[in-house]
Amino acid sequence: MPKKKKTTVNFGVIGLGMGRYHLEGYLKAPNCNLIGIADIDENRLNDCKNRYGIENAFKDYHDLLALKELDAVSVALPNYLHKPVSIDALNAGKHVMVEKPMALNAAEGQEMLETAKKQGLILMLHFNNRYRGDIQMIKKFVDAGEFGDIYYAKTGWVRRRGVPGAGSWFSNKKLSGGGPLIDLGVHVIDMTMYMMGCPKPVAVSGCAVQAFPEYSKYGTFDVEDFASAYIRFENGATMAVEVSWAQNCPSEKQFSEIYGTKAGASLSPLVIWTEQNGILTDIEPKSLRGISQFEHFADCILNKKTPISSAQDGVTMMKILDAIYASSELKREVVIKWE
Repeated sequence: MPKKKKTTVNFGVIGLGMGRYHLEGYLKAPNCNLIGIADIDENRLNDCKNRYGIENAFKDYHDLLALKELDAVSVALPNYLHKPVSIDALNAGKHVMVEKPMALNAAEGQEMLETAKKQGLILMLHFNNRYRGDIQMIKKFVDAGEFGDIYYAKTGWVRRRGVPGAGSWFSNKKLSGGGPLIDLGVHVIDMTMYMMGCPKPVAVSGCAVQAFPEYSKYGTFDVEDFASAYIRFENGATMAVEVSWAQNCPSEKQFSEIYGTKAGASLSPLVIWTEQNGILTDIEPKSLRGISQFEHFADCILNKKTPISSAQDGVTMMKILDAIYASSELKREVVIKWE
């Protein structure tokens, strides 16, 4: 008698800070079973265990990985732990969704990717913005040729004052990998590249500065609080980027705009600029529906699909971030090397 096809995936979550969002996502997805959690903070662990009725709750994530019935995990820990914990999970035979950024640098990300390939498992990036309804809609328009050739984009996330955990791991370069560029820039650069059709980055000119050294009074603060960059792509397109934790600007703002030969678009507010019958036209789409990345992750595992946000996408992003930091240090454009 043929074996019945599996229709659900058993998940665990490692790290219950940002991981609580993952936890709730798995609980809502019909093809996901959340069977375990892990966090070194006992109070946070017990709170999630009791609030969501989770039987398997461990302080040591290795105990979670030891569950035979566990198929996959989310790794939602501080940046410096992404690589070692993800590799432990992959070597334990578990598929992995890892929070952004993938790792501290591209070399770490590549090691994670190679481990996933070796084990024959899925390593997915939690680039959650790719799954938003507005971004999915623009991506469909772009893929259908409605924008023509996209030749330029600009994006950013700036805060007037919004330094996360000054003095904590966030502002310690050894633990975080950097400041707002690796914290906020990773989001806006990725979602804008995704709308553009994921062109291959080939060179970067960037600058990362610390304009507000007074935050060091809270503890270690050896990362930038502002960064800007200009990214060149293999197809001739370019992108301008601006990110900050602290900046003397009007208020916090996220923005992403793409420009093509047939149309352009902005996410803030959502609008498509085009021309119809010789008349300049603004289109404001309605009723946008996103995709659950947790349901998508389970579907990829069940049906052996490549995720919308793959491990290779994570490595590409780390190459861009590495190049921006290097460009800032060297004070010149840096070419991104590909094997």
